[in-house]
Formats: sequence, C-alpha cells, structure tokens
Amino acid sequence: MTFPYVFPAVMAVVFSGSILCRADAVGAAPPGGGTAPVSAAAPATVDLAQAIRMALDAHPRLRAAEAASRAAAGRLQQSAARPNPEIEAEVEDVGLRGDGFQSSTVTLRAGQVVELGGKRTARRQVAGLDLDLARRDADSARVELVAEVKDRFRGVLVARERARAAGLSRDLAATVRDTVAERVRSGKVSPVALIKADVELAGRRIEVQRAERSLSAASAALQALWGEPPAVGGAIEALGDLREIPAVPDLEALMALLPRHPAWARGEREEDLARAHVAMERAAAVPDVTLSAGLAHSREDRAEAVEFAVSFPLPLFDRNRGAIAAAMAEADRVRADQAATRLALRSDLVSQWHEYQAATAEARAIRDDILPGARKAFDTAAEAYRSGRLEYLDVLDAQQTLADAERHAIEALDAVHRSIGALERLVGGSLVQD
Repeated sequence: MTFPYVFPAVMAVVFSGSILCRADAVGAAPPGGGTAPVSAAAPATVDLAQAIRMALDAHPRLRAAEAASRAAAGRLQQSAARPNPEIEAEVEDVGLRGDGFQSSTVTLRAGQVVELGGKRTARRQVAGLDLDLARRDADSARVELVAEVKDRFRGVLVARERARAAGLSRDLAATVRDTVAERVRSGKVSPVALIKADVELAGRRIEVQRAERSLSAASAALQALWGEPPAVGGAIEALGDLREIPAVPDLEALMALLPRHPAWARGEREEDLARAHVAMERAAAVPDVTLSAGLAHSREDRAEAVEFAVSFPLPLFDRNRGAIAAAMAEADRVRADQAATRLALRSDLVSQWHEYQAATAEARAIRDDILPGARKAFDTAAEAYRSGRLEYLDVLDAQQTLADAERHAIEALDAVHRSIGALERLVGGSLVQD
C-alpha cells in the first residue's frame, strides 16, 4: 500500500487543528489568581499552528533530509547512464628492419560495452526506489518535527497550568495567613499558629517560583525548535486549553488508520527495494558484450583493412550466485522486519488507546468529583476556622487536599494529551475534531 508523498506534509497542517491550538481566555490569565503575571515584560504569544510553521521553516533536520533526497535524485540520474565507448590506437611492426615507422601498421579501434540482462533497467529501478525512500524519509522528518512541536507545546501548557495552580495555592495560603493573623491579634489563637501560617505561605511562594522556572524552561525548549532565543521575560504565551478533554475514534477505526504510519509505509517500499536488488544481482550474472570495430593502415604498402570484434567473459567461475543469495536473504529479512514492525505498531496502538481511556476517565473523575469536593471542603474549613469551630491544622489539611487535587488534575490532563499525541504519531494524522 502506498500513499502520495505530500500526505505527511499536508498532515503537518492538519495537526495544527488539534484542540491544543484553541484560544483559552482562562488559560491566558496569569497564574496566582489575579497576581502579577509570570514575567514582568509582556511575553510572546504563539498558537500551535504558528509554532509548527516556524519549526518547519527553520529546523536544520528538514534541510538535512531534503539534501538526502537531492543526493538520491542524483544517483537516479547517474543510474541511467550507459557505459562510455572506448577508443584504442595501436602501432605494430615498428623498426623491425631499421626503418622506424615506415613499415609499421597503425590500427584505430572503437569499442562499446553493451549491457545485457536488463542491468540498466534494474539499476534505474533500484535508484528510483531509493529516491522514493529518501523522499518518504524527508516527509517523515516533517511529521516527526510536527509531533515534537506538539509535545513541547503541550509541555508549555502543562507548565502554565502548574504555575497557575501554584499561584492559587499561594493565594489561599495568604488568605489563611491573614485570617490567622486576625485571630492572633484578637487573642483567640496562639501566635504559634501565625508562625505555622507564615511557614506555609513561604513554602507556597517557593513552589510558585519553581513553577515559573519550569514554565520558562518549557518555553525555551519550544522556541529552540525554530532557533529563537527565549522570549523576553523567560516565557512565551502559548494559546491553548489543556483542560479540554478531546474525544478520539474507537480502536477499530484507529487500526484502519495504522497503515498511514511512516514506518509502515516505508517498510512496504523497502520490500520493493529488496526485490529490486535481487533483480539487479540476477542481471549482473549475465555477461556483457563488447563490440568493437577498427581500421588498420599499413604504411609500408598503403593497404587498409576493416576489423570487427566481439568479446564477452565466460561465466565459468563467477556467476554472481553469492550476491544473488545475499540479496534474496536480505529481502527475507526486510519482509520479516516489516512484519515485526506492523506487529509492534498494532501493539503500541492498543496500549496507547487503553492509556487514553484510563487517563480520560481519571481526568473526568477529578474534574467532576474530586476537585469540587476539595474546594467545598476547603471553603467549609476556612469558614469554620474564622468562626472558631475548627483548628488551624484542619484548615491546613483541607488546603493541602485542594492543592493535591489540582496537581492530580493537571497530571491527568497531561496524560490525556500525551496519549492523544502518541496515537496521532501511530496513525500518522490528527485525531482531534473541531
């Protein structure tokens, strides 16, 4: 099975239709619940489609793949060349009777090797398939680069969500600290509670700083794909919504798309190339014929004669049997490797699909059940503490529960989008529908 060379290139544009490239007003809000943004300067803004275009325009990996295609095209051109003719000059009977060249015979011959057995056709077929594979490798490099952009873009979104969650936890800790300080001033609780609240707030601030550094690192990793230095302020603003949970086709539909994987399609052409090598080695076993014609001129008697000759090697000892056997064994190896590749791709697809299902179920459970419950528990505990019905440690426990729920929600969403990216790699195209 084959498909047009342009498919993976078009697929790069289709990839940009992923749900990750949708603008999200909430995601654009600075982490920390109304506090200052991650960077003091306005960050660069980019969506997934822009990131893909910039990487495709600038990454040297694609230039290397395109150069390999040009080299294969040169080999195809060379494979069509026929053997060059030969010309020979011969002088005989020089000075045998002491008269120098006066009694010599001068012969001029022209010869041409005629390739038999279909050598030129076989050679061109091998070179053509080699060019086909080089072009597919170039297209696969584009697809892999797009997938890498998507992975790093998702990494920026995940880091941004973690920074937002860290900022929210810091703000909650600051609110609780203010409440504790008020109760300490009124003499309702011990000053030790305020010390604990200050320690908790300091820890949350450190988490915010750590999350901001991670966001800057993720942004720099994304920008490295198109060769730009990190954005002013340390982070770019990636437009996308990590919290949306996209749907993908069922397993049967994904299996039908599996032949679009670059390794699957390349393996089919490798089988064709292996068969072409067998044909080329069989053609090499057929001896070539050299045809020649010449004109002999005797300076002594002014006589001239025309000569014709045919020569070819006798295939008595070397019939190229070893090379033919090696080519046939190589063809068997390629077929076995292709079967193993298809088996591995099917196995990976099943595994990734189940990972997607598990991650989706977990993310929805956290979003619908755990997060609302954790928020309600914290609000209730904070209100009860203000009215003196709970101790500070109870509020701190509720706050930690909410922070853990936020962290687990982000990890589950990250797993969802990672599994979608893995599935898209396997089927060679975008799975997210607008």
